[in-house]
Amino acid sequence: MDFDNILNRRNTNTWKWDGEGKDALYPMGTADMDFPMPQEIQHALQEKISQGILSYAADKSYFADAVVSYLNKRDGLQLNPKSVLPGTSLMSVYKLLLDAFSTEGDGVILQTPVFGGIFQVTKNNNRKIYENQLVFDEHTKTWHVNMEELEQFCSLQDTKVLVITNPGNPTANVFTKEELEEMVRITSENGVVIISDEVHSDLYYDDRKHTSILNVTDRAVLLTSSAKVFGIPGLKTAITIIPNEELFKVFAHVNMRAKMDVIDLGLVGMSAGYTQCKYYIDELRTYLQKSKDICVDWFSHHDIKVTLSTPQASYLFWLDFRKWNLDNTTLESLLRKYGIVFSNGVEFGGSHNEGYMRMNVATSHAQLLAALNALEKCYQENLGSFIKL
Repeated sequence: MDFDNILNRRNTNTWKWDGEGKDALYPMGTADMDFPMPQEIQHALQEKISQGILSYAADKSYFADAVVSYLNKRDGLQLNPKSVLPGTSLMSVYKLLLDAFSTEGDGVILQTPVFGGIFQVTKNNNRKIYENQLVFDEHTKTWHVNMEELEQFCSLQDTKVLVITNPGNPTANVFTKEELEEMVRITSENGVVIISDEVHSDLYYDDRKHTSILNVTDRAVLLTSSAKVFGIPGLKTAITIIPNEELFKVFAHVNMRAKMDVIDLGLVGMSAGYTQCKYYIDELRTYLQKSKDICVDWFSHHDIKVTLSTPQASYLFWLDFRKWNLDNTTLESLLRKYGIVFSNGVEFGGSHNEGYMRMNVATSHAQLLAALNALEKCYQENLGSFIKL
């Protein structure tokens, strides 16, 4: 793959470029890559369409087989394909998971900052949100769980669910096996169900390996998709894996009542990715490793009063602009004047994210460096009038 030769995505009805990033030089907000999908996926989709038939899928077992085979090899799991349920879009499935394991008014623990979709869906479905705010280590620039607070929230009678994102979105942080084991201990003792969003688990840096929640316990829900790693979010296909028979039955019943189905093209495209495109993941990981190294090196040599959280995985990096002393609305407007669009930190759960932005680095190295240089120019030209240090 030549990841330096990115697609021209302007005027393709792509939200990242034609919606949120309209008229921007550096749209780096939405979690969508600028790289082409693997040819094997494209060919599989074209072959399906060439049949002239897009109907209801009769057989979904090949999809479950492909997912389980891939994850078992990658993570050393022993999953059964019967534990897999495909669904349409990650957040639609998450809504059903909330319905399965909690009711309106129940407590749901979110470890903020957290993906804005998770925060909004939880709030919009009238769950009581307990914010187990992640703790920032100033020395390592990494994020960790406040276990004492987590235990307090789990001990509350109305708490039913803990949601984790691993790797973290937006923190690009990775949970260690020890951290996962401690969270499993706490939730197990209090009858709280863990839902683990692992949608970015294919892309780790510096030889780190992913530890899934299902490496630690089978009494949890894994929510994932290959949409991010293959650049195919438009297929709107999510994957729920629940090895525990009791939990599976609860969710399967809610899933049946909602008549949740899946787009046949999603099954076809993702199966092709899981069975034929490991090379693409490996090459993408190598390219993004260099992107990560570029960012870490750039921020270490350019003093613009912005802190980059240490990226351990994913292509979504968390930037702390608080020393600029701007509210996020003003900051967003200022960055756009220089062609830059980042995701507004306030979207990721709570007022404590004021002053933060999420940057998507899944673009060419040339585009990434140009955006960073534009960011430096923004800082230099506005220091006197906007920034009080």
